[in-house]
Amino acid sequence: MKVLALGALWIPYIRDNWMEAIRHVLGGDVVTVNVGPLLAAREEYGGQREGFHCAYVYRILREQAFDYLFFYHDWIFEEFPDEFFEKVRRKGIRTAAFHPDDEPEHWYQRNAKYDHHFDLVASHSTAGVARRLEAGWGERVMYLPWGYNPRLFRRLEGVEKRYDVVFVGKHKVFDGKEGVYIEDGAHRQEQLVHLAECCERRGWRFRVFGHGWDDHPVIKKYAGGVPSQEDLVRIFNETRVVFNPAWSADGDPRAVQTKLRHFEVPGCGAFQLTNENQELAELFKRDEEIVFFNGIDEAVDKIQRYIKDDGTRESIALAGHARAMAEHTLDRRVTALFERMRKIYPLRTSLPTAALPRVRQFRVRDDVEARELLETLRTDPSIVAGSDWVHFLAGDFLDVRTDYALLVPYMDRATSSILGVRSYFDVEGTARNPLQRARLEHQGRILPETFDVNAFEQDIAGYCHNSFVNITEDGRTLLLCNFIAPTARATELLSAFLSGRTAAIRELAPIHTGCVVTEVLIRSVEPARGPNMIKDIEYVRRLRVLLKRFAALGYRIVLYGARGMGEVVLRLVGEVPEIRLVGVIDRDLSVLEFGGVPVLRPEALRECAPDVIILSAAASGASIHASIAHMEATSCILPLYDLHHPVWRVLLP
Repeated sequence: MKVLALGALWIPYIRDNWMEAIRHVLGGDVVTVNVGPLLAAREEYGGQREGFHCAYVYRILREQAFDYLFFYHDWIFEEFPDEFFEKVRRKGIRTAAFHPDDEPEHWYQRNAKYDHHFDLVASHSTAGVARRLEAGWGERVMYLPWGYNPRLFRRLEGVEKRYDVVFVGKHKVFDGKEGVYIEDGAHRQEQLVHLAECCERRGWRFRVFGHGWDDHPVIKKYAGGVPSQEDLVRIFNETRVVFNPAWSADGDPRAVQTKLRHFEVPGCGAFQLTNENQELAELFKRDEEIVFFNGIDEAVDKIQRYIKDDGTRESIALAGHARAMAEHTLDRRVTALFERMRKIYPLRTSLPTAALPRVRQFRVRDDVEARELLETLRTDPSIVAGSDWVHFLAGDFLDVRTDYALLVPYMDRATSSILGVRSYFDVEGTARNPLQRARLEHQGRILPETFDVNAFEQDIAGYCHNSFVNITEDGRTLLLCNFIAPTARATELLSAFLSGRTAAIRELAPIHTGCVVTEVLIRSVEPARGPNMIKDIEYVRRLRVLLKRFAALGYRIVLYGARGMGEVVLRLVGEVPEIRLVGVIDRDLSVLEFGGVPVLRPEALRECAPDVIILSAAASGASIHASIAHMEATSCILPLYDLHHPVWRVLLP
C-alpha cells in the first residue's frame, strides 16, 4: 500500500500529530507533502486556483505510484479545486480525508461542501458521522475520534506536582476587541474567571497557558505564556487537576466538542476534569479514567475533592493513561483509517515498499567549519560509512526539517549523479500565534537550485547575501543545501562550493529534481517585534495606501472576515480615523455589533451596497469571492488572499 499525504504542515499540531503518526505507521509506504511552501509558490507564479501547488502534486503522481491520497482537510480545504480531485481519480487513486473540526454547525457545513472530493470521510464527531449516514454515505464515512502521539506526550517518572489546577488553551477573543468572542470564547472565559477567583480564595496554585491571556484583565495574573510541546508535557505531569473543558459554541453549554487535548492529557498520565461529554464517556470510563462536571460550581467541588484525595486522583490518572495507551493513540487511528480504505477499495496491485534513502547529514554554520569538514572527509572516509548520500545542511539555521521520500525515484536510478533540490526558507517571529500561524503570516519562499537573490524579500535576500553557503555570479545564486551528493562524490561537491565558482558546480552536471526537500527557519534581519506587532507584509503595505484613498473619497467599507487577516485590517482601519467602516461579516461573530460597527449577515450585502468589500478570509476566500462576484460592478472587492487578482493592478500604481 502506497499513500500520498497532503496537509498544512506549517501548523505544529498537524505536523506533529496526524502526519507524524502516518509516517511512523506507514514508513516507506507514505510520502508526505507540506502544502504551505506550494501555496507560497502559487502566489509567486500567478495565484491560479489550479496552479503551482497542483502541478507539483501531479508531478509526484507521475513519478511514483500510489494507491491512496490522504488529505488532512483543515486549513487547506479550499485550496485544491474539483479539477484536481477529478484528475487524481482518473489515475485510479482513491482519496480519504480526516475532518478534525466537524462541529459547530458552520464548521460542519464548511466541511460538507467539500465532501464530494473524497471516497472516504473520517470525522472526529459522532454527530457529523450520523448526518452523513442519513445522507447515504454508508460505509464511506467513519467515526474516528482524535487521539494522541505517544512519542510526544508521555508520563514522566518522579515528577513533583507544582500546580494544583491548570488550563491550557488560547484566549478566544478578537484582537483588540475584548468582549467579542469566537466559538466558545465567552463561556470559557466566564468559567475560567470564576475558577481563578475560587482558586485564589482557597490558596490553590492556578495557571493558564496559551496565546492571548497576558492581555486579559483578570487571567493575566495567572498567565504562564505559550508553552513549547516539551514544556506542555512537563506541565501536565506537574499538575494535580487539568481543567480541560471544550464546548463547540457559545450560547448552549450542552454543545460539547471532543478535542486533541482530551487525549494528550491522559497520554501524559494526568488527571483530567472536563465538561459532560457523551463521546468521551464512551472512550474513557466515567469516574474511573476521567471525571466530568456539570457547571462551574460542581467543577470547583470536584477539584477540591481530588486535590485532597491523592490516592483516588492518581488511580484515575493512571487508569486514564493505560486506556489512552491501549486504545487512543494516533497510530491506532491511522491504522483504522487505512484498514477501512483497504476494505472498501481493495488494492489493485501490490506496490513495492520504497526503501527510504540512507542520507548522512552534516550541519556546518560557516566557511571555517565547512573547510574543516572537507579535510575530515578527505582523511577519514569512514564518517560516511553506511550512507548512500550526503547532504550538507550549511547555514546558521534556527531549525531544519528534511524529507527525502520524494527523491526515491532519482536516488534509485541516478545513483552516481549529484541531485539539485529546492529549499523552503521561512522567517521567525512573523506570527501572532506561533501555534496556529495564518498562511499569509508566512514570509517564506521556495529557493530553487539557482535563483536571483535580489528578487526576494529583505529577510531572505539579506540572509543569502551575508552567508558563506552560496555562490553568486552573474546575478544568479546557488545554495549548498540545495545539492545532495552520492557518498563517493561528497568531497567533490563541498570542494566545488568552497571554490566560489558557479562553473565548478556546472561541471558536476547535477540533475535538477525540482523537489522541495529542506525546510529551514532563519532569523529576521529586521529589529525584533512584539507578538502583537503588524509585520510589514505585502497586503498590509497595499492596504495602507488604499485606506487613505478610500477615506478621502468617503467610501463605505465592509470587512468580510474578522479573524486572521481581518484582525490586522481592523488595526489598519484604526490608523485612519476618518474611514467609514459600515459593517463586519463573520459567521463566528454572535454579537450585533463589533467595536461599534454593525455585524452583518452575508445576505445583507446587497442592501448595504458598500463601495468596497475587503475580503480577508484566507481559507474560504475564493468561495466567498465567487458568491459575491456579481457585485463587482457596484462594489470594489479586494481579495487579500489573492494579491495577483487584476483589481490590485487597477487600483495601485
